[in-house]
Amino acid sequence: MIDLDTARTEVEAGPDANNFARDFGELFDRLGAGALRREAGAEHVTASCLIFDPDTESVLLNHHRKAGLWGQFGGHLESADATLRSAARREALEESGLPELRWFSPTPIDLHVHDLSAAFGACQRHFDVVFAAAASHTQTPVVSEESIAVRWFPLTELPATLMPDLPARLPQLYRAGVASLQVSSRG
Repeated sequence: MIDLDTARTEVEAGPDANNFARDFGELFDRLGAGALRREAGAEHVTASCLIFDPDTESVLLNHHRKAGLWGQFGGHLESADATLRSAARREALEESGLPELRWFSPTPIDLHVHDLSAAFGACQRHFDVVFAAAASHTQTPVVSEESIAVRWFPLTELPATLMPDLPARLPQLYRAGVASLQVSSRG
């Protein structure tokens, strides 16, 4: 399981454009390592991944069964996860059904805190650490148990039923993912 110091370090490496880093710090101070376990309470850390194809300016989205909306891939941390990054990668591969990702961001591209609907049961608020991955739109995704559908969308033709604030955030997340890919390619 991810230890608290590792999680803090990964969160601190992410951008703070939305000023959520302070919220993560307060959660860590209040709950300690419990912030990393779903069983520890209604508020906890999750890891997610935006999968994109920079060649076609498209994103792979998941029509989430519980939420009934389209969004990036992600979920709760598991005991086998050593880092938030490895949790996000695991979730992306499990939920997308893609056999591989050609690149995965070394650090988060976003931090986000959001409240959840009653459909999520005891989970009331997720403190999400968002990573990015690149894949080819020619890869065929496979729908997991957690999804209604998984599909590639051009950024200019997104579905109407996106997660609540994702329409405003998605272009920025895409640009952050592409920028991180370009930095990694040069380094």
